Amino acid sequence: MNVINISVTNSLVNNQRLSRIQSISGLLFSLFAVVHLSNTALAALGPDLYDGFQGSVRGVYQWPLFELALLASLVVHIASGVMRMRGRRGSRAKPPLRLRLHRYAAYYLAIFVFGHIAATRLPAVLADAPPFFGGVSFSLHFMPWFFYPYYALLGIAGLYHLVYGVPVALGVLGIRAPQVIRRGPGFWIPVGAGATVIVLALLGFGGALYEIDDPFDNDFARAYEAAAAHFTSEAP
Repeated sequence: MNVINISVTNSLVNNQRLSRIQSISGLLFSLFAVVHLSNTALAALGPDLYDGFQGSVRGVYQWPLFELALLASLVVHIASGVMRMRGRRGSRAKPPLRLRLHRYAAYYLAIFVFGHIAATRLPAVLADAPPFFGGVSFSLHFMPWFFYPYYALLGIAGLYHLVYGVPVALGVLGIRAPQVIRRGPGFWIPVGAGATVIVLALLGFGGALYEIDDPFDNDFARAYEAAAAHFTSEAP
């Protein structure tokens, strides 16, 4: 007679459910991530392309219900990931390198993503100062020692998490991606090329690739400086 360990069975079922929830929420948010990374890549070609693309798509992804759905999918994705991570505690199995990098990218993104959202959306909502090209350029010139590595890691971590995670999520839902994407050059080539483009985009924002306008002369910079002056004057 086979003895069924109820606790182990329940744990496996719960993990499968969490895996599906995490996969579905991740795929939903990946739609925005692709648009956001594509917009970032255009900074390597100039501010007009970057601002034009952002202006054309922000009316869609910032539509209130759509934006709320994106935020909800992000929260669910992170929460289910944390629950699955807690379920792995005590395991001594060492995952392969690509999976470890995927998890490291997730940790970095989870730490900074909500601060990033607040820093970009609050000026737009409260002061009608969305961070177009000039806003990103302002942050790089204002604190280059922080924002260059921060943006580089944020972009590359997001890219890696996306390229690795989408085929895995599709597999969980029964859709098998081609092997060349899962294990071959179809994975590393887009990651390497995308990381290069992200670095070039940062150089574009910083004015290293072409001449840019004064990064301190835009609505986003003025909104940030006004907020900083306000809170500084109220400090004891």
